Amino acid sequence: MNRTAFRGAKVLITGASAGLGRALTLALAAPGVDLGLVARRAEPLAEVGAAAQALGARVWSYPADVGDAAAMRQAAGDFVAQAGGVTHAFANAGISEPDRVLQGDPTVLGELMRINVIGVINTLLPLVPSMVRQGRGHLVAISSVASFRALPGKGGYCASKGAVNMLMDGFRPRLRPHGIRVSTICPGFIATALTARNAYPMPFMLSAERAAELTLRAVARGRRQAVFPWQMRLIAPLLRRMPDFMLPAR
Repeated sequence: MNRTAFRGAKVLITGASAGLGRALTLALAAPGVDLGLVARRAEPLAEVGAAAQALGARVWSYPADVGDAAAMRQAAGDFVAQAGGVTHAFANAGISEPDRVLQGDPTVLGELMRINVIGVINTLLPLVPSMVRQGRGHLVAISSVASFRALPGKGGYCASKGAVNMLMDGFRPRLRPHGIRVSTICPGFIATALTARNAYPMPFMLSAERAAELTLRAVARGRRQAVFPWQMRLIAPLLRRMPDFMLPAR
């Protein structure tokens, strides 16, 4: 990673206590960097915050649910006040659960939308006024290769990530005149507690640390959208054209 691109950065990261969020936190942590860390679980959040401080970063931790708009506004406002601004925001928090379509249960689908879509909105939008005043900033949303094609049993997850792509595409032209960049990151499988529960093949899996490295590289380069690893980047356009009969009906 090119650390020069993040020298003096003031970064808010959600889902910071585990997986990609934790890896992003530790990759960015360095003297002169300010980090605002958000996660629901206070104990692992405190642990990663201490690790980031040991690497030289200043850290503010916010145990909060990204689906809670008021809590996220408070976290954003406090971080901007404490750090003296914000340069980057990573809307990383997300969940993945199988659909309960056959059971006729909308609960899981509703929670997927609350965390994966509304959570992105609650994370990024409260920071926009500060970035507009600064005349610069970078909003980053963690989407997924799954955003390109709905998969059986994962329709809600895929739909939530597709919505994230559309949101960011809509934000980009509105925010560009104000010096604010907008990036959507679409990784393939990442070795996390979420993917550990999957009982199906997950090709080209990346470690959280490698995924963080590729994410930060894309952000440093100002990429509008990044799909990785390279194998998934090649496959993604084909997923859109895959006929239904080729998909397993799990």
